[in-house]
Amino acid sequence: MIKIIRLFLLKFILYFILTYSAVSEDLHNNKINILEQYLSSIQNISFTFLQTIDNEKTIKGWMIIEKPNKIRIEYEEPEDLIIIANEHYIILYNATDNLTTNLDNDGPWNILTNSNIVLSDNESDKNIDGFVEEIKEIDMQDGKHLFYKIIMKNKQNLNFPPIIIHTISNPPKILGWTIYNENKTYIKIIEILSTNVEKINQENFYLSKEDRESGDVWKGPQKRTPAKRYPTYDRRR
Repeated sequence: MIKIIRLFLLKFILYFILTYSAVSEDLHNNKINILEQYLSSIQNISFTFLQTIDNEKTIKGWMIIEKPNKIRIEYEEPEDLIIIANEHYIILYNATDNLTTNLDNDGPWNILTNSNIVLSDNESDKNIDGFVEEIKEIDMQDGKHLFYKIIMKNKQNLNFPPIIIHTISNPPKILGWTIYNENKTYIKIIEILSTNVEKINQENFYLSKEDRESGDVWKGPQKRTPAKRYPTYDRRR
């Protein structure tokens, strides 16, 4: 009789372990699918944010994203940097100096600008955009917060620095993200101004010659006066 009970308990424990493992895996995959579907559902979004670099300097800004691959970022005064991204380049524009720098538009932020995101916790899957290395869940007063540590592809290779996407569930909403590159950059979303607007003003995603010459280059919700244009001889003093 004792042997029968022990055998029954052993079978029950094994069944529980296997069932729990399968349920845990299903929940894990479900969390990935929820993030996938949420990010893919966003065609355009505009929001204000706080940006902190290496837990030191914090600045406020505005960002607008339109898929695929379009971004504009502006910061509050006295910052004069404007960042504009398109399919090929990221343009860094210093409004005061009226100078631009072009960089290759390829980075972990592509998780926010790709039209349809495919994520997986299977690192060897060649059909994914990003590898979900880890998911952390924290219960807070306003609900469950999820932190997804993701490594995005760089031209078919998984070698970007990780990006951690911070969301809240029920309903899903992005709250910010952290990019671990040379400097740890954390973006905390203050307020989402709009999502999936029917028509986006495409002037947000380029700098016209007229605007650059006049210095009236700002498109964001913060009211700013045109960037000053100093004669060359004045700026050398």
